[in-house]
Amino acid sequence: GKNIVKVMLENYGYDIIDLGKDVAPEVIVDTAIKNDVRLVGLSALMTTTVVNMEETIRQLREKKPDTLVCVGGAVMTQDYADQIGADAYCKDAMETVHYADSVFIKNEGEK
Repeated sequence: GKNIVKVMLENYGYDIIDLGKDVAPEVIVDTAIKNDVRLVGLSALMTTTVVNMEETIRQLREKKPDTLVCVGGAVMTQDYADQIGADAYCKDAMETVHYADSVFIKNEGEK
């Protein structure tokens, strides 16, 4: 899942910071702030991890509101994404690339 998304985004010229799996929301937020990350991708393989995704999004909105969040993974749906406040639901790696392109290329002219 996330490794495929990472490789696809790298192949399309994006710089990726891979924090691994089961990462605390605070670590994600601190990394986003430190590195001025403009897009965070979160993946859930089990419904129990959706709670942490929601908390991560809440903290990002509070501490780094200019960062967008896209979500995906085996248990994620558009409804879940909407409920937890994600900016986008991406069902697969290519859709994630398209979303990143729509955010960065169309709006800023750069990746």
